[in-house]
Amino acid sequence: MKFSMMALSALLCSALTGFAQGIEIQDVGTINGSLQTDAQYYMADTTINAPDVPEKILSNTFLNLTFTRGKFSAGMRFESYQGPLLGIDPRYASTGNRTGVGIAYRFATYTDDLFEVTAGNFYEQFGSGMILRTYEERNLGFDNSIDGLRMKFMPTDGLKFTGFLGRQRAFWDMSVGIMRGGDAAIDVKALTGDFLPSDMQLNLGASVVSRFQSDDQDILKIPENVLAWSTRANMMLSDFSLDLEYAYKINDPSAVNGSSFNPGDALYMNASYAASGIGVNLAAKRIDNMDFRSDRTANGLPQQVNYLPALTKQHTWRLVTLYPYATQPTGEFGLQGDVSFTIPKNSFLGSDETMVTLNASVIHALDTTRTGPFTYDAAFLWSPRKYYRDVNVEVTRKFGRDFKVTAAYINLAYDQDVIEGKAPAFETLYGTIDVHFAVVELWWKLSKTSSLRTEFQYMSAGTANGKKEAIQNGDWVMALVEYSMAPHWIMTVFNEYNYGNSVEFRRVHYPNVSMAYNAGPLRLQAGYGRVRGGILCVGGICRPVPASNGMTLNVTYSF
Repeated sequence: MKFSMMALSALLCSALTGFAQGIEIQDVGTINGSLQTDAQYYMADTTINAPDVPEKILSNTFLNLTFTRGKFSAGMRFESYQGPLLGIDPRYASTGNRTGVGIAYRFATYTDDLFEVTAGNFYEQFGSGMILRTYEERNLGFDNSIDGLRMKFMPTDGLKFTGFLGRQRAFWDMSVGIMRGGDAAIDVKALTGDFLPSDMQLNLGASVVSRFQSDDQDILKIPENVLAWSTRANMMLSDFSLDLEYAYKINDPSAVNGSSFNPGDALYMNASYAASGIGVNLAAKRIDNMDFRSDRTANGLPQQVNYLPALTKQHTWRLVTLYPYATQPTGEFGLQGDVSFTIPKNSFLGSDETMVTLNASVIHALDTTRTGPFTYDAAFLWSPRKYYRDVNVEVTRKFGRDFKVTAAYINLAYDQDVIEGKAPAFETLYGTIDVHFAVVELWWKLSKTSSLRTEFQYMSAGTANGKKEAIQNGDWVMALVEYSMAPHWIMTVFNEYNYGNSVEFRRVHYPNVSMAYNAGPLRLQAGYGRVRGGILCVGGICRPVPASNGMTLNVTYSF
């Protein structure tokens, strides 16, 4: 044991002094890795409802190591929550060994041209993910990896079979439910040669996933084996592409769907056209009772098995992120259209090009009728209740090589009773928020190595039906200045002002200043300031973020 620990220490020391492309240890193999640490010092601030944190300093740390030699690879991820940053589920520090520290992910994989086998933790996705998608999103505190065995069989070009068996991660424990699944993917062109036209691609697939969980209660007779399946097709012909996927899940009474005995299904369609100077995308989805988890008693973020596309634009402008959309797995009908085009140089607008993006999306509730305590009928189309609407336009205009302007306008309708769970289903408490947002971004190239970027944002928000004030309290403005000195330094200063808050003493400023240093694989960023509370969403999955005040430090390094 002593010799082994000394050898391992020497190996790690060699790794940490290597280059970003990995470290070759003679002819043994290659080690790659990455480190990420996010820490914050918290100060109580009653004006913005920032809580008093007893530990003062909270942090999340992740260290990945991967060893590769030929067809074999193995890896691990060390995680530390001391304790978890505010907004990250505190169960990362209170489950399992109850220290918040441990090896959360480890695997070994062997791959050749015909076969691949993985033992340990793995991430997997079948199709668009409507019956299976496991992945990690650290900003949300989300990790639904599976611990078990996965095998892939590729008997010929264009044909791949995948099968797995395991349990899903539940913070530092594993789910009580056992997950099993399989997928078949066919690339018709690669499999059949000249069967398709030369400018056409066709991919077909079918998947099945099931969960076994004992029925440990006496009130309802709940299925112990829950089966979900899906079929999909993707066609590309010249500049046009079409994606279709349908998924079905048998009745799965759970904490999320109110013990509904209805089966679930989902339909997703996406068509796009791209040619020189123009791109068009149209999408639609219908979801009914498709929440799928490895533990029927779980709710919130933990132990989600599948992923349901949000079908709304993921805005990055800071103020409007107060109102993101969270996919409603119990039922929704959504449409989205997106058109982007470029007005070329030397047109009626002058000698420089202009890029325009038009986007619109709308999400409605399904039209349902209750037929019993645990059942309902759902029409195919939507009901009048609108969960979310987004209409936006963005224009980017270049003026030579040294100046660029971006302007955007966004109008949202946001049903916070549904999206934030403020009221029981089919009831209205706070009502729909109507949002108008505008931004102008200016960018100057000052020299070969320096640039200046500014943002000016405005947002007004109010309840459309006047029942109660919006939780985020009305109108905001924001100004940002960012100065970059390539290749190392970025300095940012911004201030958000909630001037339209209905409570006068909460009409406060949220100043923030940060500095980042980049040197190849190393990035350091330190900042100080207030952070407003709100909802953080990534890809339609959301978590609440509490207000805070204090200093932050972020470190990332790869080797």
